[in-house]
Amino acid sequence: MTATEFTPPPELKPFAERITGPGAKLVKLTKSLCDLIARETNLLKLHRANDAQKLHGEKSRLMAEYKNTMSQLQVNEHLLGDKESGERKYIKFVTEKLREILRDHARVVLRLKSIAEGLIKSVGEEVAKQQRPVTSYGNNAAYQVSNAARPMSLSLNQVI
Repeated sequence: MTATEFTPPPELKPFAERITGPGAKLVKLTKSLCDLIARETNLLKLHRANDAQKLHGEKSRLMAEYKNTMSQLQVNEHLLGDKESGERKYIKFVTEKLREILRDHARVVLRLKSIAEGLIKSVGEEVAKQQRPVTSYGNNAAYQVSNAARPMSLSLNQVI
């Protein structure tokens, strides 16, 4: 997310500079989260999951700080002025940008997840085909199942 994408509508520009205290901290954290999640999404799109995974610690820290700041503002709502103040409208504008980035991120993650699950399922089915027990007739003309084949399972255990 670039700074130009955070350019508010002209009527909100003056309020962006007037926000102080926890409100300013919330705006800063929201912008930082937007930047980090956008970078992570781009890395996932480029199939660089290991690089994206390295951002997890910073993302967790920012999310915890964001949650604490939101809790503080919920308790002290009066710090943002009245319900229709320009400061609140600017915070809503920035929060909507975060939601857009999260929606894009969720689409990419779900798409990659379904691809990975499809690959695992295909490989598992192929292994199952190749490992099918051989059936043949035994001495009494009944089917006899060979004990030579062993079951095999696959799993992917990696968190992104």
